[in-house]
Amino acid sequence: MRPVAAALALCCLAAGAAAEEPEREVDWLSALRVRGRVAEEFAYRLHDPGDVSKLKTVGWLESKYTISQAASLRVAARGWYDAVFDATDRYPANVVRDQKTELMLREALLTLSHGDLDARLGRQQIVWGEAISTFVTDVVNPKDFREFVLPDFSELRIPIWAVDATYRLAPNVTLEGVWTPDTLHNKLPKQGAEFQFAGPEFRFRNPVVRLPDGLDEFSLDRSEGGVRLSALRNGWDASLIYYDQADKTPVLLQRRVRQPAPRPDVIVLEPIHPRLHIVGATLAKSLEPVVVRSEVAVSVGKRYETTDPLDRDGLVRRDTIDYLVGVDVPLFWDIDAALQLSQRLLTGSASNLTQPGVAGRATTSLALRLTTGFLDNTLNPTVLFVVGAERADFRVSPRLEWLVSGSVTVAVGADIFEGSRHTLYGEFDRNDRVTFTTTWRF
Repeated sequence: MRPVAAALALCCLAAGAAAEEPEREVDWLSALRVRGRVAEEFAYRLHDPGDVSKLKTVGWLESKYTISQAASLRVAARGWYDAVFDATDRYPANVVRDQKTELMLREALLTLSHGDLDARLGRQQIVWGEAISTFVTDVVNPKDFREFVLPDFSELRIPIWAVDATYRLAPNVTLEGVWTPDTLHNKLPKQGAEFQFAGPEFRFRNPVVRLPDGLDEFSLDRSEGGVRLSALRNGWDASLIYYDQADKTPVLLQRRVRQPAPRPDVIVLEPIHPRLHIVGATLAKSLEPVVVRSEVAVSVGKRYETTDPLDRDGLVRRDTIDYLVGVDVPLFWDIDAALQLSQRLLTGSASNLTQPGVAGRATTSLALRLTTGFLDNTLNPTVLFVVGAERADFRVSPRLEWLVSGSVTVAVGADIFEGSRHTLYGEFDRNDRVTFTTTWRF
């Protein structure tokens, strides 16, 4: 009922905005735009047991109603049904409940403009940075990692109910403020899912109880927010950001609970979301025909799980620096290349840390994306290669998209992973797959 109530509130606000406009004859049909798409997504796992791993029908429907030059209302929804959970019995019940069907309100957004002030109220995505196969300053929205980072990032971000206001301080200088009580966290795969992450390797001699994570809700007390100052000068596009949030991915706090003798003490693992203060910046410059870009974010208060037996609560604080530098450059034969170096730096020892994506005090990743087009860009091949420099684990994702008509697209591709079990990509070494997708837009 919460999304429905919020959507109704937006409609009331839209009606109020329309009432402030001078009376005039309204062409309702031209003011309303409705569009959508339907996709059939098929994936086949190549390794034993080779089998269909996705047979998903996905539908999107979105509409925009232009109230006036200063106000508009957008609503969008997405739903899916994955028949693989009926066609096979490989997945446990908790995964079936989590991934078989979903219906989500993806957008319910009222946009208002007045002079130098623009405001966006409602359920939305707020993008502060864009990278290849990773996130640095894109920190506002939680992410859906149930299919790792393979979907398009616009689908991977989880929309939140928020107020996003931008004020033009001067020509090409803006100040943006964001506030949200929608304390959603990242969606992680359930145990037994196709892309389940490797868990921490705790070895307890005592009985263990893991508590559920109960912080995925509206909360004024835990509300989040921040600001971004952006400027464009002489072709340099720069921004400074600050964001205060709870960590979107929980870490497990350990507690020892005494039991009556002779029963052993119980180890309780409690998911918590430590508060983070994120300070960062972005910078981009077009040096025709090359574009250079960079992002940096410092997460103050970041906690990591540790297997150190001397650590009583199983957590250590390691303030973290994430950054990337990238270059987009055209190559021969009309090939566009995007090369990116990203790194995570810990302000302290990385010994005994359990996260697969942490290779040490410095974790380095290189990404290369090549794209081109043939036959008037109706046939578009793409390949993405990402490698972890320290442990040589990697991901390769080739894709060929064919625009059959103005409304129908067919795509074939693959996702290949390689590396040792305790690395970010190597943990999915047995999940190599080929994919086939058809999309109809209307």
